[in-house]
Amino acid sequence: MNLAPLDQAAILEQARAGEPAIIARLLNYKLHPLGVDAQVTWQDRCLCVALVGEGASPAPQTCVPIIERGLKKLQVPGLSTVAIAAYQRGQTQPLWRDHLSLASTALAIDLAAWLESGTSLREAIITLPTSLGTTTLAPTMTPEVEQKYLCFQLGLENPALLPVESIQEILHMAIAHVLPVPDMPDAVLGIYNWRGEMLWVIDLNHLLNLGGLDLAALSTVTVIVLDVAGRTLGLMVQTVEEITSHLPSLLQPPTGLFSPDLEPYITGYLRETSSIVFNPEAIFNAPSLQQR
Repeated sequence: MNLAPLDQAAILEQARAGEPAIIARLLNYKLHPLGVDAQVTWQDRCLCVALVGEGASPAPQTCVPIIERGLKKLQVPGLSTVAIAAYQRGQTQPLWRDHLSLASTALAIDLAAWLESGTSLREAIITLPTSLGTTTLAPTMTPEVEQKYLCFQLGLENPALLPVESIQEILHMAIAHVLPVPDMPDAVLGIYNWRGEMLWVIDLNHLLNLGGLDLAALSTVTVIVLDVAGRTLGLMVQTVEEITSHLPSLLQPPTGLFSPDLEPYITGYLRETSSIVFNPEAIFNAPSLQQR
């Protein structure tokens, strides 16, 4: 969805105003590649989303998180409840139903800034006031602080997460601007002139043995700039989505859940969102990159 800045602003304004056709258009940007078409209507103050599958049935574990993330980004005023029903094309009986409660969140992304190439990730984060009153805790109780993560897509069935504190910037660059370097590992694409500095760019899919991206079919790529202890590294990924917050205590150890090749790069697994949390330092220290 390559839109001019004015088109983006107009579309986002209409979507936030609750225009169902525009909301459907934004959701379908993510759903159409899955063979699913979303139709959106309002019933009272509830947003109703009908998912129609072409061929394969709409999968709730895939479609529901996409809808939830998209609507939380938009922050439509007054929208708190979403009813979802999935259908096979030509059928009248739903395959499944689900309901979402879009509780207010203390974290959001300025979508206009997010779509700008080269916008600093930290500048794109907005802390929103919550309507919750102050809770008095017992003196001995220390509330656990949520960790903020950037959600992106790799060649995995699960969403991938990286801690925001290790991310310097999100770049949308022309692949032609990455200068190849001879005798480098296959995962290393080359170097990029980033703010006057030399930034190594790697294909994260390839590094993790998940199959590299088809660069011949791409003119631009998305690169996450990692910053760990003053070292920087560019990670080329399929798509970058949103920022979410989770309690670190909810992370499940990755032992036994993933292949032995992938496990060393994983900090943990969030079962509630089926998300894999990657360890930035382990990516920096990948054995295949040590000859750089």
